[in-house]
Amino acid sequence: LKAVTKEGATNDAAASAWKTVVDAGGPGFFYILEAVRDDNPVAANWLLSAAGAVAEKEAKAGRKLDAKQLEAFTFDTRNAPSARRLAFELLSGQSKDAVERLFPLLVNDPHPDLRREAIADQLAKLKSGAKVRNTLPELFAFTREKEQAEELAKELETTGKKVNVTEHFAFLTAFRVVGPFLSEKGKALTLSHPPETDTAAAEYDGKDGKVKWVPLATAHKYGQLDLNDKVGRLKNACVYALAVVHAEKDTPAEVRVGSPNAVQIFLNGKKLFEREEYHHGDQLDYHTGKGVLTAGENTVVVKVCQNNQTDSWAQRWQFQARVCDPTGGPLPGLTQVVAGRRLPLGANPEGTK
Repeated sequence: LKAVTKEGATNDAAASAWKTVVDAGGPGFFYILEAVRDDNPVAANWLLSAAGAVAEKEAKAGRKLDAKQLEAFTFDTRNAPSARRLAFELLSGQSKDAVERLFPLLVNDPHPDLRREAIADQLAKLKSGAKVRNTLPELFAFTREKEQAEELAKELETTGKKVNVTEHFAFLTAFRVVGPFLSEKGKALTLSHPPETDTAAAEYDGKDGKVKWVPLATAHKYGQLDLNDKVGRLKNACVYALAVVHAEKDTPAEVRVGSPNAVQIFLNGKKLFEREEYHHGDQLDYHTGKGVLTAGENTVVVKVCQNNQTDSWAQRWQFQARVCDPTGGPLPGLTQVVAGRRLPLGANPEGTK
């Protein structure tokens, strides 16, 4: 089952193996969960399906899975996130008391679903007046969900405490932008331009002549920079937006970008990610590049491409970018360099409009 690939060439063998594994029953349940690896989602689906089938058979036979083992598996973050989630769901089905006891311990869990549900549970209890382990400031610090952060920020305001959602999500708010450069649908990401590797030049040959870096900033709560407004309503064009972040030490990081346009993400001249897709929506963190920040100053460059569609719904040309840890939380010791100053990520630079 662990060897199944997306091509489906081993599906017949996998189906036979799946039956053998399920027939082994309860004694094999935790071996199945331990075999799950989310970097092979096809194999993970087979294994999770087998684990679910075993759990269902055990329940029908009136036998419970070992609650202590389910709990230990859930809290062992070395296990695959999807398998940990299944273990917690099965534990929840067997014992409501376990859920009440464990939710307060999951508010800072690396699994986004477990974290979100645990925070929602604690917040609901706080609103009802129940005594809980976690405070509102702690829950806000731990949340990684946009809607949940908004709700917690409002709750905190009722207590006289104001929090900064932009800083919480570590959005980049100050850039230098250069362009436009030529960008054509189907070729946008293959048409490379000098700012991808050389960010120090005073000017470049752009789509319609010489272009220079221009400072641009955003005061949008979620870091959005509208390129139609700042650069112009252009077609078959791309721009490069550069931000500088300072790290106290070498730090693994994720550069996450939300945009309805095609994007490439570069860190210190190295391409981390690319996707050519247009007008698909503008979800937070839709694109993610993974890299390592070096001690000192680092350059983050986002290439944002617009195609030539004329439909009214295809006119947005914008992006938002943030630098965070794998859970989507802020990285300690990380600041954005703006005009020689180090500011917290998400801070509103003076003069921003």
